[in-house]
Amino acid sequence: MPYNSRSISLKSLAILTMLTINAFGTSIPSRPEPIQTNQATSALFAEENWAFALGGGVMYRAKYEGSDNYHAVFIPDISARYKDGLIFANWNGIGSYPIYGENYKIGASISPSFGRKEKDDRENLRGMGDIDTGIVVNLLGEYDYGPMKLSGKISKGDKEYGTTAKLEIGKVFALTEKLKLKVAAGNTWADEEHMQSYFGVSPVQSMRSGYTPYEAKSGIKSAGVSIATFYSITKSWEAKVILTADKLLDDAADSPLTKKDLNTATMATLSYKF
Repeated sequence: MPYNSRSISLKSLAILTMLTINAFGTSIPSRPEPIQTNQATSALFAEENWAFALGGGVMYRAKYEGSDNYHAVFIPDISARYKDGLIFANWNGIGSYPIYGENYKIGASISPSFGRKEKDDRENLRGMGDIDTGIVVNLLGEYDYGPMKLSGKISKGDKEYGTTAKLEIGKVFALTEKLKLKVAAGNTWADEEHMQSYFGVSPVQSMRSGYTPYEAKSGIKSAGVSIATFYSITKSWEAKVILTADKLLDDAADSPLTKKDLNTATMATLSYKF
């Protein structure tokens, strides 16, 4: 069945908006009474409130979205979390979930947008120029529906990045005491600025690269699935293996820059938790 980009993207954004409205309309659990500064400092840095992980691994992925060339890159696995996400930081960004309830939480974060370098894939990107790195502001939401978790993210960056929205549903299975499996699926919508930056070809880029000029409109950029395994080797050491597959859709799939509309990635990391 063909995708209707406008309908699907509006539905995705509507669902995330409803979650936000419902959360603000629900009474928020009361915070503890104010305490003295020295007590607050001690509570903040109490060991039981924090969780840290330090490690890294390797990811084998496409050189850019839509490329048919792959390479291996180092991936850091570094994170800090205070009280189950009230404050969090990892290699993807820094943020907080200050609004929460029994089965939902809403927050925000800032994260990097890594852009795209022409030198990353000269075979396919020669003459296209670079997309600069930048900072993206994210609105985050999670809602637990029985054993399932619905999560959403709306991201706003500079003019090159534009705006994207991702909606995902997933579930975690405890296969053994030490082994967990997470399965998730979702789609990503992007506005015209984002689509044109990553999949469009301007007249100037056309002259330099030889590609036919192409204008990419807003719509559902991709649909994807992921399978992740988490294995506790010991109480402190954890190994992760994550497999993902993303299929580009609509204008992203039809772009002359898209040499392969189905990109897969494999990541394996080892981290020490303390």
